[in-house]
Amino acid sequence: MRRNFLGLCILTWALLHLSPAQAAPAIVSTVPLNGASGVSTSAPVVFIFSEAMDPDLTDAIFYDSAFNFYTPVAAWSVNNTVLTYTPAPAFPVNTMISWVVTGQNPAADPLGGLPIGNFTTGTGSGGGSGGSGTNATTTFSVGKAHAYVQTSVGLPALDPSGGPYSFVATTGLASNRTATSVALTLPTAAVSNLFQIPFHPESFILVDSTSNLTTFDSTFPVGGYSFFIQAASSNQTVVVNLPPGLAQPGAPHLTNFPAAQAVNPSQAFILGWDPFAGGTASDFISVDIGTSFSSTNVGSSGALNGTAVTFTIPAGKLLPNSNYSSTISFYRFVSTTNSSYATVASRVTSTAFSLITTGGATTGGPLVLTNAIWAPGVFSFDVLCTNGQTVTIEYTNIPAAGAWPKLLTTTSTGPRLHIDSPQAGSAPSLFYRARNGP
Repeated sequence: MRRNFLGLCILTWALLHLSPAQAAPAIVSTVPLNGASGVSTSAPVVFIFSEAMDPDLTDAIFYDSAFNFYTPVAAWSVNNTVLTYTPAPAFPVNTMISWVVTGQNPAADPLGGLPIGNFTTGTGSGGGSGGSGTNATTTFSVGKAHAYVQTSVGLPALDPSGGPYSFVATTGLASNRTATSVALTLPTAAVSNLFQIPFHPESFILVDSTSNLTTFDSTFPVGGYSFFIQAASSNQTVVVNLPPGLAQPGAPHLTNFPAAQAVNPSQAFILGWDPFAGGTASDFISVDIGTSFSSTNVGSSGALNGTAVTFTIPAGKLLPNSNYSSTISFYRFVSTTNSSYATVASRVTSTAFSLITTGGATTGGPLVLTNAIWAPGVFSFDVLCTNGQTVTIEYTNIPAAGAWPKLLTTTSTGPRLHIDSPQAGSAPSLFYRARNGP
């Protein structure tokens, strides 16, 4: 869960999905301390919990005032009570880094309290006494989110765990500003006050969710959302427009859901989904596989835009015999920036699903190649195998030469694999073979 300014919606999702618990675990201390300044850009960030946590479902989000998100390397203590993040690369100098921790213990009790905070880096890795916070620009954002869950090959359904329709509005003050309150006037003329986050006084947030779409859209319609900052020195009014042309994305739908339930972690796995209706290069897609692996941040090289239909999880990124609570999220957004402030309006639709890994490479019985079919440009055939069997397909045009390039390696989710080979379209003849293992 981490994305530049769009990650604010994901951050809000994390807060929304914290439910009451009978015995909630808590963060008992942090290093550096909440609000610390002059922190080394390469210093580890440590969270100490009151009890053992579920390491697969506990994670922290790190971001700055421009909603650039950072992904330091996480490591757990043996008893899962201490979570340490090492910056890689280092945090930027003279920058306020905010954090939000979400998670649960093995009994599924969610993290209690309000686990958020910040620290400010110094002038370099050696630390120092500087670092006064560098929120150069005040930001205003509004967003509407829909949440779905996919549990089969069928279409995803609305998330039944709570209100699947959520609205979030935020204000992040520049570091040289303070405010006594922030109010939001909706296009309906209704007025709501934003909540000032404790120990994070420059951040204000408003969250509302419901299970009734008609009520949701009538309460938060398209139009201008007017923020009013009241402060001792001067007040400010900024309007963020949620335009009618910014359509709510459709729910992401996995095309290889069965395969995602039996992923061999020793092999690369390609997650696939249906093309997004109207998806463009200006849109953004986020994939999060538990807390272990995520797609690239928006605006960074390799980020998934709205035309993407696959995401590759490299070999070795996931643990065997594990269940990862994962999401695919599709974002549409518009933003403006001037010398005084920046605004963002967004719509996001997310689908949650479980990605399950097997114990690793699985051997099975003999492999049988059958059902060969030629179509213009593509040769296809089936491989008879066993469920969970790891199979590698190789091909060559000269068997005697001894060189067999790999076509693919995959893990079967049933008794039969279907293989397409476009290489056959440009070769007068090819030979194929299948073997167990990678």
